Amino acid sequence: MRIFTAVVFDMDGVLIDSEPVIRRAAGLAGEDFGKTLTDALYAELIGLPGPKVEAALLSAFGADFRLDDYRVSFQRHYRAQIDTHGMRTKPGITTLLAELLASGVPIAVATQTRSGNAEMALEAAGLRHYFPVCITGDQVANGKPAPDIFLRAAATLAVDPTACIALEDSEVGAHAAVGAGMWTLMIPDLKQPSAATAALVHEIFPDMPAATARVRHLLRHGVTPGPRP
Repeated sequence: MRIFTAVVFDMDGVLIDSEPVIRRAAGLAGEDFGKTLTDALYAELIGLPGPKVEAALLSAFGADFRLDDYRVSFQRHYRAQIDTHGMRTKPGITTLLAELLASGVPIAVATQTRSGNAEMALEAAGLRHYFPVCITGDQVANGKPAPDIFLRAAATLAVDPTACIALEDSEVGAHAAVGAGMWTLMIPDLKQPSAATAALVHEIFPDMPAATARVRHLLRHGVTPGPRP
């Protein structure tokens, strides 16, 4: 029997419905420099660490694309989008977090997002107080799909990674969580997983309410080793 004692959450697309905010800010920043961020290009960027995002932008927009200026523009638009529209939580997340906090289950955020933006997004969504442990992409040497972010989250919680349930929406995040040894629940947000990723993760759910119900069950009953669901 595998017993679980902690839960580690990705942030964007899992805790908060931030992808539309990020997509809009990224598109507006591109327009500032006469570039169009297509839906197809944005889908390729979801979940990638910063250096890979920037490499993809240079590939799409040309080697002379002004990345430093783009970063500044993105930050300005990102803050403006949050100030104007706020940040919505995913359905059922607030209830689950309150339950976990009340029952003393250790929880953490493990996000590719840089610390300043992660703090801002969690505050805007009203979730920051749930997470004394928030591990971000700029706190580790290697971003997702490397397992570093999840491993650091587990170490900070003082919990073995194999005793953690991880919730992810992106393929690179799912690979990172599985690589860390966590029981990985995938809830695809804007992009469905490939067949290889679907075979890799432990379970896939169509929406957050279904995933949160599974989290409750796993914490109470664990899971018996055997073929994956």
